[in-house]
Amino acid sequence: MFAQLPNTPEVWKAKDELWQMMEDRYTDLIADGKTENEAVGAVIAEFGNLDELAETLGIRGAMNQAPQYQASILSASDAFQLIKDKSRASLINGIAVLLFICSVMSPVVFSSLSIGENSGTLGVVGMFVMIAVGVGLEIYQNTMIGKWKYIHNQPCQIDADTANQVYNEMESFRGTAAIMKMLAVALLVLCVTPTILSSTLQDAGYRSSIGVVFMFLFIGLGVMILVAVDGREKAYKELVNLNPQSTIAGSYVPNYGEDVIYHSTAMTAFMQVFWPTVTCIYLSWSFLTFDWHISWVIWPIAGIIFALLKNLFGTEVRR
Repeated sequence: MFAQLPNTPEVWKAKDELWQMMEDRYTDLIADGKTENEAVGAVIAEFGNLDELAETLGIRGAMNQAPQYQASILSASDAFQLIKDKSRASLINGIAVLLFICSVMSPVVFSSLSIGENSGTLGVVGMFVMIAVGVGLEIYQNTMIGKWKYIHNQPCQIDADTANQVYNEMESFRGTAAIMKMLAVALLVLCVTPTILSSTLQDAGYRSSIGVVFMFLFIGLGVMILVAVDGREKAYKELVNLNPQSTIAGSYVPNYGEDVIYHSTAMTAFMQVFWPTVTCIYLSWSFLTFDWHISWVIWPIAGIIFALLKNLFGTEVRR
């Protein structure tokens, strides 16, 4: 009843007053010998129309400020199905990215095996097969989550119980997400160690390519984990922030997450490609010079630059 009303002290007071009135009336009806179903039906009939009670509760002005649409209620089963589908889709997306990154391993492996004149061709074929499978997985995961696009195309919200369940599950997942992210970062940081170790081996055919293969495997696994965890976290945030914070419906759970709004579209676009660009620079520098012991410094420098740009050109807003 109050879901779309403004999130103000007056509305909260009226909500509490109406709840108390309904509870008192229900108690009186039960005392008069009514059954539970009869008492509930009578209470709903008497207090179910908020328009008739607006003057008594002192919220006529708030009623006029409420949005003029009726939002659809997303059931608890649908909400948790959305989380499940988007979590699976993000894992599939991560596997696709893993295949894209590891596809370059195929030419390296086949060329090092020296199985004949066609080894180079087989390596390229293997690379394109992995890319094709990755594209197929991307299409599949997009199809999997396509049915949930309607929640952004029409007004939707979740009730108090569902919002609290989602919020509690999101909080319980926070620890697991932190561990998974640390594992992913460890894989990305340690990706150079196989190359360094393999350089100490005698060059005997395939041994020279072991380091490169495991480096890309570490990178792919690290990125896959980050993509999978990020997808599940976004599914939680999407539901928790589904109800606008300006209304009573948006106050079922605490505000969660924050956004940074940049002062120009050019800066917004630049910040969106900042980390992918840094990654490309790091890999290019490292592969061209093989100065892995030096090239890592790009990460702390990039972190400092990113923080400075965010503070100078961005404004942090709570969601």
